[in-house]
Amino acid sequence: MPSYTRRRALTLLGAASAGLAGCLSRDTTSGDLGHVTGEWAVDGSEPGRTRSVSEILAEPEAVWTTELDDVRATRTPSMVDERLYVPADAVSDRARHRFQLHALATETGEERWRASLRSDPNASPAVTSERVIVSAQRELEAGRLVGFERRDGDERWLYDIDARVTASPMVDGGTVYLPDWSGSVHALSVADGSVQWSRQLGDDESSRTFSKPVAVHDEALFAGARSGRTGVLAVDAATGNERWARSTAPVIAGPVVDDDLVVVQAESVLTAFEPNGTERWTFNVVDDYWETPLAMDDEHIYVSTVDTLYAITRDGERGWEYDLSERSGGPPTVTSDEVLISEDGTLTALARTDGEPRWSLETDGNRDVVAVPDAVFMRESGGRITARSPE
Repeated sequence: MPSYTRRRALTLLGAASAGLAGCLSRDTTSGDLGHVTGEWAVDGSEPGRTRSVSEILAEPEAVWTTELDDVRATRTPSMVDERLYVPADAVSDRARHRFQLHALATETGEERWRASLRSDPNASPAVTSERVIVSAQRELEAGRLVGFERRDGDERWLYDIDARVTASPMVDGGTVYLPDWSGSVHALSVADGSVQWSRQLGDDESSRTFSKPVAVHDEALFAGARSGRTGVLAVDAATGNERWARSTAPVIAGPVVDDDLVVVQAESVLTAFEPNGTERWTFNVVDDYWETPLAMDDEHIYVSTVDTLYAITRDGERGWEYDLSERSGGPPTVTSDEVLISEDGTLTALARTDGEPRWSLETDGNRDVVAVPDAVFMRESGGRITARSPE
């Protein structure tokens, strides 16, 4: 089983210093990406939340960096049709509203519009052809879902929830789904925010807490409960009626779903189910764990612990592992032949097949990666957003 450390990765990459001379230093240049294809429309890229991009992304270099005015921190953006949508915390003497949503042109990072958010946003927006939808916390035990016009940022609808909300919204078709800490999921019309269904999940009427986004695949919605009656539930996406429920330890990551596999991380144990609820396998990562999103492709499931990135085969066997700088790793992101991992101020690409380091570049902090075929977008310290692209 291959195993690589960050020190060995930098040693291997240093041997090729001529080829990497430009990518291990910060680049503050301003440029133009040109036409940018693909999309990262929701938290996790697509409704299954696999954090996977099918195309090849070659070694990128910084093209532009935008520093949002009066912003001290940003949430993970989403990207559709050459626009990047960035929730932000804008506390300053000049900022009119504390929380804002910014729309940036992917070509140059130029701001197209900004909209006021009257509540603290959660992670990534969900973006459709007409709407940008943001979940937020009005207060500790009260949440909100807001739909904005994608073209100009006008607020179109608002839906308040009398429960704690920490998940980002998920969109599939014309419906947006949002779970809350009372064990309910709310399904609303993307267009006007009207309620399609809203109910506490589970036919057993047990209390559950849903802190992470749901996944949607093949007309089914999957949710992982982290407290109360913990485990995984599958319901009909059109009605909320239960299909199956399975008990696990508290779910801290996932579900991620593709055609024949539903995977969650329940504390240190990775569990895979078939779409009908049959348990297929479990794998214990043993190490100290934290709540880092999973990634999945057609060969592996990728899980980050405090100091290791594991690649587990789709049959539940150990594939390879890569040692991370302790307590510094971000979530993995998969391209057609590489896994991107952000750690300790560095973005590293590992070969999907064996974890061999391919390239590395310096970044400002450890942040989620938003990847599309032509570019990588990362939020950095303060209100900085950087776009990187192959030459």
